[in-house]
Amino acid sequence: MSENIEAKKETGGMLIVQSKVRDLIREKEMRTSDEFITALSEHVKAAVEKAVARAKENGRSTLRPADL
Repeated sequence: MSENIEAKKETGGMLIVQSKVRDLIREKEMRTSDEFITALSEHVKAAVEKAVARAKENGRSTLRPADL
């Protein structure tokens, strides 16, 4: 089993649309690895978790841009 597939299982799946990210990178005349896509998804997951914690600390159940 590849590392990328194992990472997806551990995190509960990708949180980003890989094709859209790859398209954006191609527009910049660059290439990307599967590891970058996995790391980006993990980055998004961490940012969401941090935003949820901040909103809860402020007594809100709605996330706002300021929570990022």
